[in-house]
Amino acid sequence: MGIAVPHFGRNLTPRSVLSVARAAEELGYDSIWTTDHVVIDTSNYYPYGRIYESIATLAAIGSVTERVKVGTSIIVIPMRNAVLTAKQLATIDSLTGGRLIAGLGVGWNSREFRNLNADFRRRGKIEEESIKLMRALWSSERPVFTGRFYRVEDAVFEPLPAQRGGPPIWLGGNSSVALDRALRLADGWHVTGMHPGDFEEMVKGASGRAKPGFVFSARLAVELDGRGPREYVSALGDKRFILGGDAGSVAEQLSVYVRCGATHLVLYLGDHPAEAYIERMRRLARESLPSVSGL
Repeated sequence: MGIAVPHFGRNLTPRSVLSVARAAEELGYDSIWTTDHVVIDTSNYYPYGRIYESIATLAAIGSVTERVKVGTSIIVIPMRNAVLTAKQLATIDSLTGGRLIAGLGVGWNSREFRNLNADFRRRGKIEEESIKLMRALWSSERPVFTGRFYRVEDAVFEPLPAQRGGPPIWLGGNSSVALDRALRLADGWHVTGMHPGDFEEMVKGASGRAKPGFVFSARLAVELDGRGPREYVSALGDKRFILGGDAGSVAEQLSVYVRCGATHLVLYLGDHPAEAYIERMRRLARESLPSVSGL
């Protein structure tokens, strides 16, 4: 069970990131995750207008933890230069002793792409090539790569990541296209707020196509002591699901995802000051997570 750190929103402070990261490791969570936006448009100011950059934040988290995995949930790779991103992620993996999980996705906000002079229309094709490029860079100190969007030659890529061949790649996205791409090119599929019934249907559809060890991961918002599980419509227009209620109810809702095929979960506990966020982490670790089996 992982924790998404609150490095965005109204309560953002340096302490809200690093203290939550330290507490997550102390409480026994297995991974800590960051979110990626760079220059979101003003209509989406909340919650992503006020945000620390994802990769830099992850490096800081790696420096104050020792054992816990660190991951991106997710890096919008078509908005970024994939060679530079591969170098940044290789650096984090090396400095943390091989603790990185590289979550990648295509993104959804066309105005943010425009602000970064990135190609929104071809983002799916760019993501696919970027994955192949990054694996090539992570596997050779003298990499050579020729693609449609990238060409690397006469290049030195040292040091390589601590994990042989590079960190595992999990692809984000709630669509069947994203799942198909993950099954072909990645080591895991990482959805956000997907309804458990929809998640179960897609996991069942992947039966027989997933390689051994493939991870089915879900990032879930949890409103502890909130008004119970509820649905909402995302900025993309798709149906999303928020968990809520007392600790026992949340434990049962998490268990539903496990029964539906999830092999990993990441929890985001809301826009709260650091102390309140940590207290929610503590309560979940004490009152909810012991009842969730199968992860």
